[in-house]
Amino acid sequence: MEENKLQFAPTCDRKTWIARQALMNKVRQFFVSRNCLEVETPTLSNAGGTDPQLDYFEIAGNVPRFMMTSPEFHMKRLLSAGFGDIFQIAKSFRKDEFGSHHNNEFSMVEWYRVGMPQEQLMDEVEALVGEILGSPINARRTRWIDAFKNYAGVNPFCHDLNDFASACRAHDVPVPESSEMMSREDWWDYLMVFIVEPALASNGPEFIMDYPPSQAALAQTYKDADGFTWARRFELFVNQVELCNGYTELTDAVEQRRRFNDDLEIRCKMGKPLPPLDENFLAALDAGMPACSGVALGLDRLFMLALDKPEIADVILFPSPIA
Repeated sequence: MEENKLQFAPTCDRKTWIARQALMNKVRQFFVSRNCLEVETPTLSNAGGTDPQLDYFEIAGNVPRFMMTSPEFHMKRLLSAGFGDIFQIAKSFRKDEFGSHHNNEFSMVEWYRVGMPQEQLMDEVEALVGEILGSPINARRTRWIDAFKNYAGVNPFCHDLNDFASACRAHDVPVPESSEMMSREDWWDYLMVFIVEPALASNGPEFIMDYPPSQAALAQTYKDADGFTWARRFELFVNQVELCNGYTELTDAVEQRRRFNDDLEIRCKMGKPLPPLDENFLAALDAGMPACSGVALGLDRLFMLALDKPEIADVILFPSPIA
């Protein structure tokens, strides 16, 4: 009997679920009180995302369909259609993502503010996270390049890639066996996960901002006073948990198509499937999406922190492995 119970039972108990629902109501009220319009966009789409780091679920049929990794493309079509400030609480899907902070299917809140500078949107992210956690977070704001210098002790644009291996040894982090084959960006990803992000936990909540252009995704770029190009992108980390990813949104359809095609080339080299480009989204950009900032925030992770749980499985009823 006990074995059967363990087989069918949810990983989140009833008391925790009630607390989660109360927090979800707070999230919705946060945006309603700030005059954001709630929207609902499709889970299935004719096109998938091109991000080389994400894998998607494809539904076979006469016309292939893709389960959305984010509601971003559809929401931006609404922006181009004049919907103004919008938010959505949605399920998103990413293949082969499991772990204490990952699940194939997860809840996020994504929102867009027309005409709002990125710095002001970061203020709003802080306000929402503080509301859910129960106290202001007052997050530090650190440029991506300074995070590597401060926490890993290495310049990410160093001339000698062996400097990355030296940074690993200085922080008692194993040097990957394939290190001689690793590109600069491979090293960036490795050091971010194993050195930078763990270091963030000891400094309290922190925004990492101004990423290199190769990691711009759907963000605008700018040149600083020294002539270097950076992406207007930010992420928030709380207790070593990445909570959100935000941009000053790119509105140039030609540049976005170029980035999509670059993504497809990388996916091809990685041996990954090549999804069709979302032409409806590109048409929306071409028609004229208003200047805006947007952000997607993982609700399961936020609720995990708010309810002092070690894993998101503790705030999800049926996580992927047992669903």
